[in-house]
Amino acid sequence: MRLVWLAALSVLAVVIAVLTPYVFRTESTWQAIAWLIMLVGMVALIGVLIRAERLLRRLERRSDSNSRGT
Repeated sequence: MRLVWLAALSVLAVVIAVLTPYVFRTESTWQAIAWLIMLVGMVALIGVLIRAERLLRRLERRSDSNSRGT
């Protein structure tokens, strides 16, 4: 279930990235800067979520291996 949220955020980041050239052409400088900050924040959030997912899976594997050994 966790990967569903990650996939949805990834799709949103792709849509934002695709619309970025249009925003840069049509919007004011401040709005373009805000858009760019939003894009960078979205990519950073996805990176953090991927890292958290990997850590959670590693912890689950460790707990599964510990419970099997006893």
